[in-house]
Amino acid sequence: MGYETIRLGNKDDNALLANLHLPSGDGPWPIVIGVSGGGWVRGHRNALSAWGEWFARHDIAFASVDYRRAQGQAVFPDNVEDVAIGLRYFSAHGGEHGIDTARMAVLGVSAGAHLSALAILSDDFAAPPVTAFIGVYGVYDLMAHWQADVWRNAAPRQDKTEAMMGCTPFDDPLLFHSASPLRQITYSKSLPVLLIWGGSDREVLPEEQSEEFSRALVQARFPVRTVELRDAGHLWFSEAGPEVDGSHSARVAPDILSFVRRQFEPVSG
Repeated sequence: MGYETIRLGNKDDNALLANLHLPSGDGPWPIVIGVSGGGWVRGHRNALSAWGEWFARHDIAFASVDYRRAQGQAVFPDNVEDVAIGLRYFSAHGGEHGIDTARMAVLGVSAGAHLSALAILSDDFAAPPVTAFIGVYGVYDLMAHWQADVWRNAAPRQDKTEAMMGCTPFDDPLLFHSASPLRQITYSKSLPVLLIWGGSDREVLPEEQSEEFSRALVQARFPVRTVELRDAGHLWFSEAGPEVDGSHSARVAPDILSFVRRQFEPVSG
């Protein structure tokens, strides 16, 4: 099963693209917008191709969207804006591709979970409302992540968070506050959330990132479901697809499918 390449827009003389996987048959289809990881500095939308094919086989469209990566220069907040451009595109033009724009969820992975959660929760990016959010081992408190990562393994001025932000939190604490999804939670933007992470993750630090984010969302009256794979580390979501027997992805695939199907059900009245 293949995909169609969609042009979302242009930034810095480069096209922002998306891989759009569509189910067979006639729509309109609900859609999951995927935002891949890569530590803000690397990665590609193709990393989620196996998930795109899997969603399409379950009658759900999937679009993996581009965003600018930090390759020698800071990219925040442009990377979040790129994600918002993808959401705005499918909200406005999804019908042209057989998509039901009233049923649009977002799935972010690692750095992609950070960027997509921020696009959804912050008022700074004019992202359209979405049906639900799925975050897979994301970074939600940027200050805490920077502190833990620098303390653990990063040489001065070589930290990925600094590369993406262009500074440390002690240079511009308010910028780190505005870049943290945990700090953008309000009562006004409640939506269903599924958070997934590995209990043995040593890349997203501190280990309580997803738990702290979940706790704050619940306090703000978001409907939240959590799945922790105690023996899982990092990267597994993109390394092995949901149809690889015995993989962590295969273990969480039923939870993801039941979650999105529940959110996409018509509201009875």
